[in-house]
Amino acid sequence: MKKQIELNQNTKLNIELTEDTVSLNEVVISNNKTNIKTPQMSVNKLSAKTIKKIPVVLGEVDILKTIQLLPGVTNSGEGASGFNVRGGAADQNLVLLDEAPLYNTSHLFGFFSVFNADAIKDIKLYKGGTPAQFGGRISSILDARQKDGNNKEYHFNGGIGLISSRLLVEGPTKKEKGSFLLAGRTSYANLFLKLANIDSRVGFYDINAKISHQFNENNRLYLSGYFGNDNFEIANLLTNDYGNNTFNLRWNHLFSDKIFSNLSFIYSKYNYKLGFNFLNFEWVSFIQNTNLKYDLSSMSLS
Repeated sequence: MKKQIELNQNTKLNIELTEDTVSLNEVVISNNKTNIKTPQMSVNKLSAKTIKKIPVVLGEVDILKTIQLLPGVTNSGEGASGFNVRGGAADQNLVLLDEAPLYNTSHLFGFFSVFNADAIKDIKLYKGGTPAQFGGRISSILDARQKDGNNKEYHFNGGIGLISSRLLVEGPTKKEKGSFLLAGRTSYANLFLKLANIDSRVGFYDINAKISHQFNENNRLYLSGYFGNDNFEIANLLTNDYGNNTFNLRWNHLFSDKIFSNLSFIYSKYNYKLGFNFLNFEWVSFIQNTNLKYDLSSMSLS
């Protein structure tokens, strides 16, 4: 309806509206299955391939410095080791390597981390909503897993840095059935101190090892370990040694396509020694943890 209006005086006009319905075609959303496999919140997962793409200093990939690029993660300060998550302290983080806890995550007082990126498969950082199997921590959980090794052919990898070098060897123990991985790092900062006629020592080493074997389609056995140590000495006046040792024996069994279990024997030990030679004083301490764990899990297939 059209109506012409002349605006030459105050006019009040009432207009009655009528309903006009427009029908749209229906929208149908369909799918065979909808599976939510990973509902976990506040989790960041990084693979070794992704970590190695990040620019590094002195040619050494550092996992702890890499995770500090994630939201909510900061360093513990200049000259300090560890990391802070969402305002928490460094000692409020649980750091695991193949399920075994690490009580000190640094070499050379924070200059390097204990993680050899060549031997690490992936890491997960839980910044909130920690799953129950970790036992809980106030701040965060850093869960790192070592590579299984190549079960088809031999591979060698390594690198030479300014103050440290690394080497990795992996290959089959039985083709397509078993594999091994052996990686090591060591520093040679002592050479520079000797050239400068400084009567002190500083250095570290660490070794990552893992053996896996598949007995059949339903049973696999994994044996992994980490061994690391730092040494610091000032002119025969003060000595400081510390290091982590871990061991994990895990049996993986598949009951069906949806149900599997892991039986793990986990051992971890942290050694610390501080000595004042001029006082003939030595302080030795350690933290030791032994754990037997059985997990039964169910997964959905898409």
